[in-house]
Amino acid sequence: MMNALKKTPLNKVHRDLKARLIDFAGWELPIWYTSVLEEHRAVRSGVGVFDVSDMGRVWVTGKNAGRFLDRILTRPVQKLETGSSMLNMMCLEDGGIMDDLWLFRVEADRYLIVWNAANIREKHDWLSRWSGSDPDIAIEDVSADTAMVAIQGPGSRHMKCLSGLADLPRFGYTETEIAGLKAFAARTGYTGEDGFEIITGAVQALPLWESLVEEGAKPCGLAARDSLRLEAGMLLCGQDMDSSTNPFEVGLGWLVDFDRGDFVGREALLDIKQRGVARKLIGFQVDGREIARPGYPIVKSGREVGKVTSGGYAPTLDVNIGLGFVPVELSAVGTAFDIMIRNRPVPARVVSKRFYRRGV
Repeated sequence: MMNALKKTPLNKVHRDLKARLIDFAGWELPIWYTSVLEEHRAVRSGVGVFDVSDMGRVWVTGKNAGRFLDRILTRPVQKLETGSSMLNMMCLEDGGIMDDLWLFRVEADRYLIVWNAANIREKHDWLSRWSGSDPDIAIEDVSADTAMVAIQGPGSRHMKCLSGLADLPRFGYTETEIAGLKAFAARTGYTGEDGFEIITGAVQALPLWESLVEEGAKPCGLAARDSLRLEAGMLLCGQDMDSSTNPFEVGLGWLVDFDRGDFVGREALLDIKQRGVARKLIGFQVDGREIARPGYPIVKSGREVGKVTSGGYAPTLDVNIGLGFVPVELSAVGTAFDIMIRNRPVPARVVSKRFYRRGV
């Protein structure tokens, strides 16, 4: 018997709006409401709102919380000032990527982790394994009791209900009230645009969503979220990176800090850095109207040399783009190769992974 899909506190809203719903990492989520293009363009030119409640929200608290997180993450968190946040990474002992995540230091011994929806059980087991029975470490998953929405686009900073967030610095956060509701708000996002991600109680999700939509935020689904993040060159964990890849292959070596004590995966990652990698994740542009899908072979001189990990149409740029792994010697910008699309070689070339830059 198949397990029932998990539903976010906004599931009824999606159904009332007649969104097309799909299974995403075990969650029933909207892939679109009207069309991918409409929703994508709304975020680039105005403001869109996404239900991202499938993302995990975990508090790690206690006297040894910082020491514990320093042990399992690739960047040191005890150096992070209270009131600050950082992008961080959790790796396996062999250097493989378990997840990339946002970490917020809310108080001296109180941290909030926001991580991806994939492999939730494995990540919880990982926390339990490394925290052991230490009474000075408390781990509390509040995902089921909260909701999370992302308000993205240049219009987000002008919304009246978000006026209290206008001076929030990039990657900054605050605990505040929005539309009369208690909320945790951060100036973060996954679209390449300015915007905010807001966590509130599950019962407050509907009034928060309604206040944002009433001010003109367009409901947006997973398809637009994917096309937006791909244009911005943002990686999807479980697709562009996973336990079979390491930070240096995917261009995230800057998230690994060796200038401190030991952490899970340090020895393996240091060895990888010293030896160098044999392949790299590159951005590419297809010469034509064909779309490269995940799993399609990348071919050079008739020989398969890699695979596409992400690909699609970039509405803002009106070209077809993607990400994929190739040998290091084929990773320089301008390098030409073919992608096998429906058993036919289609020309493509390496370009910067930052396909789209805000304001450029």
